[in-house]
Amino acid sequence: VFTPRTVAISRGGSVTWIFGILTHNVVFGNQPGAPAGIDNGYSRTESRTFNTAGNFDYVCTIHAGMGGRVIVR
Repeated sequence: VFTPRTVAISRGGSVTWIFGILTHNVVFGNQPGAPAGIDNGYSRTESRTFNTAGNFDYVCTIHAGMGGRVIVR
């Protein structure tokens, strides 16, 4: 699972995903203002900046049930 599953940030803030030894990705739904997703990878760190207020749901398409939400105020 992504931990924490939900994060709240201010507009213009960033979220960092840390992938361990298993391959993961981050895919955002068709939500206006969502940043680019993160391609499949492992053993790396990726950040995304959120410039639009809203709720941005995302999933790892490799692992069923693995997802989260970024709340941008």
